Amino acid sequence: MKTHKVDLQSGFIDARGRILPIVDDFANVQIIHSNRGAVRANHYHKTDSHYCYLITGKVEYYWRNRDEDAIHTEIFTAGDLFLTGPNIDHQMVFQEDSIMVVVSEFKRDAVSYDADIVKIPPLNENI
Repeated sequence: MKTHKVDLQSGFIDARGRILPIVDDFANVQIIHSNRGAVRANHYHKTDSHYCYLITGKVEYYWRNRDEDAIHTEIFTAGDLFLTGPNIDHQMVFQEDSIMVVVSEFKRDAVSYDADIVKIPPLNENI
């Protein structure tokens, strides 16, 4: 599995509004607020995967497959959904104050989370 932008389903629309399904097969949901300039991640997950849905803001997303040298960069903005699978080095640099929903495959309690991540040096050398 690699990191990639995910097309959202059309959802259900009626007179009351819209229901937009994001992810239906994962175990943990978090809302993360990040200030402009904040750097998050700088790690990979041994087994976990997570979807990120950016509600507001803008993030510069760096990622690399563990078995490759090439570092990829993508810009995600409000309304984008992106996926990071296991063994993908990743780093997020928030270009604006941002609110993001993160849906993880596994529980995110401190013990489980710390056992699953491996910290890495920054993928963006300018940080």
